[in-house]
Amino acid sequence: ARSEGSGTQKNGSCSKRKGHHQRRTANTVPTVHQVDATSLNKASACPDKSIAESISNLERIMHCSAPFGIVLDMKSRHVSRRVWALVIDLLRDAGARVEGIASFFVEEVRDITQYCSSDINEIVFLHSAGELQQKCHNGEIRRGDRVFFNAGSLLWEYPNMYDPNVVKNILWNRLHPCFDAQRVKERYRFKPFAKIDNSSRASPGRKQTPPDFESENYCDESALDDGDSTSSDLFEQLLIPNNKKLSSEIDIVYEKAPGGFCSTIQQYKEFYNISIGLYVQEFAIDEVAISLMVEYVNSNLHVYDLGLSWGGINGLTVKGIQPGRFTSTDGLWNQRYGGIPWKKELIPSFSSNRG
Repeated sequence: ARSEGSGTQKNGSCSKRKGHHQRRTANTVPTVHQVDATSLNKASACPDKSIAESISNLERIMHCSAPFGIVLDMKSRHVSRRVWALVIDLLRDAGARVEGIASFFVEEVRDITQYCSSDINEIVFLHSAGELQQKCHNGEIRRGDRVFFNAGSLLWEYPNMYDPNVVKNILWNRLHPCFDAQRVKERYRFKPFAKIDNSSRASPGRKQTPPDFESENYCDESALDDGDSTSSDLFEQLLIPNNKKLSSEIDIVYEKAPGGFCSTIQQYKEFYNISIGLYVQEFAIDEVAISLMVEYVNSNLHVYDLGLSWGGINGLTVKGIQPGRFTSTDGLWNQRYGGIPWKKELIPSFSSNRG
């Protein structure tokens, strides 16, 4: 009897342990659901629309009555110019106004217009002002070309790591216990090669004056309100207006050229008769840097005749983008590592360009 009772207890004990084991297994082993295979096209969140329908939707969103204007930024290095010409013609037939086609690789856009049904602007993208200088000298940039480079390269240059004072200054700024982001922004200076000589102007027939805004703190507030209060509130939380201690108080200051001489972007623009525009990385630029860029470009449209490309809402920057100990918010971002420094002793010459 004792043996049966003992056996009963053991069986009961085993049952409890088994049940406990089953519960633990149920909690730790994920349930596998059968998933039906599908195509990427069906899984896409984007509606299946034709190019013409998509352009029509964009015109409605932008309240645009004129043909929708676009510039194509090519990323592939393996598509022939004939194929891109077909894409351009297709977009034009669908109602788009294709203003230009651009690439970081000059050979991709050079003479592509000969394959299109009508002329198109060929634009060369560059990482830095120094790359513009280099390509002018090696013949890749020719007279009359259109180029864009990152405006952040006007505020930053490669540090001379062979100079002990430069290294000391870098370490001091990185390791100092008190880091002041505002002080960093107040010390922004344009490099010597960005200096403009306003006594040398372009032809008087070209319009040089900046847009006549109603106030110097201009902001296109209509872009914030599309009738959806939820969207408008979200924009107001994410964006800060570019009108606090900026437009009326910002001064454009240039660094002095080491040794007293430095060639300039303006010299290359006038010598090679090129059209120049600037762009920035919008997610990596603070409100002071972009304000400096806007003021600089608007004051020098005879040099930067293609203006400043800004992929965001006019007059607004995203909150929270501020310089840190190991991060810069001058708009250059990682392109500072792929760009080329400006060589102050080089000057434009006839022998440096074969175009």
